[in-house]
Amino acid sequence: MFNKKILLFVLFFAVGIFCFAQNKTDNIKWISSNFGGFQINIEPHTRSIMTPNLAMQFNGVFQMLRKNVAWMIPGKVNVEVYQDKKSFLTHNRDVAEDWSGALFDPGRNIIIVYDEPHHKHQMLKKFTHELTHLFVENTFNPPGSKVPQKEPPVWLNEGLAVNMEDITLTPKGGVWHNDLVVINIFSSGEHETLKTRKQTGGLTQREKEGLRKFAVSDKVVFFQNFADFMEPDSYDKALANGKVDDWYLQAYAMVRFLFKPMQNQDKRMQFKQFMEILTKYSPKKDKTGKPILTEDGKKIMVRPTVEEALKTAYKYQNVLAFEADFWRWLTTFQIIGRKKIKNNIKGK
Repeated sequence: MFNKKILLFVLFFAVGIFCFAQNKTDNIKWISSNFGGFQINIEPHTRSIMTPNLAMQFNGVFQMLRKNVAWMIPGKVNVEVYQDKKSFLTHNRDVAEDWSGALFDPGRNIIIVYDEPHHKHQMLKKFTHELTHLFVENTFNPPGSKVPQKEPPVWLNEGLAVNMEDITLTPKGGVWHNDLVVINIFSSGEHETLKTRKQTGGLTQREKEGLRKFAVSDKVVFFQNFADFMEPDSYDKALANGKVDDWYLQAYAMVRFLFKPMQNQDKRMQFKQFMEILTKYSPKKDKTGKPILTEDGKKIMVRPTVEEALKTAYKYQNVLAFEADFWRWLTTFQIIGRKKIKNNIKGK
């Protein structure tokens, strides 16, 4: 009897806590608006002023994304805007971290953000990043779809998000674009070569002068080989090694190359095809090309690998060919960008 009483008490206590948590959210008297591509609920401000025309600001982001990834745009997008970070964290403890500025909750298929009147640009960048995640998730796993769920490749998901974030306010590219130009980026193979050269006496004076002439920054980043980078755990490893910023720069660069290499170049149609291929299921086949069946005679449905999608959309035979072409592009991209920087310095 004693144990049953304790059990009942625990159950009632848990239910009470749950209801209290639910009521805290339900008690918000949202200001609702239906604007452009959004259904927006805004928590009324009690501690500060609200960013003016917030719905229009979000719609500006929506229109930017429409220009770049129109084929990914779903129907109406639901958004919740809390009055500040404290309220945002209080009402979203189950999905938000203390460092979160915005988030996409796939369980509810909703963007959650808090208002930052004094840091509007940063808020819109975070909003763009999470909205892109929603678009990617809905492309890979449409709401209500009965096919098996599959996570989008992490590098592709994050890489596209930072690409869209970067052009939110500056169509030609912002911080990420600038970093890709000025940072001295080497491949993992070059990393090993440089270490060997250092052990055997280092670079010659002529090589040092050549690098100094080309460089506009002292910062050095080494990209992973692409096959390793595309593994699902590459982000977790980068986080453990304190290399998250480098990881994001590589994700940005790889997607930038696949999406829009230069200002006067555009591979959006190929990128669209690449993404669509990754989302479609087809029968799994054996070495002879025959569909592989389950014990009850049903076809096993699978999605193509990234390598297969690259081959169809970009004509790369494998990931190594993609990587080799990327490094040729990056060299040209940096030369052009650094010339502009040096010419601007001379002009001053």
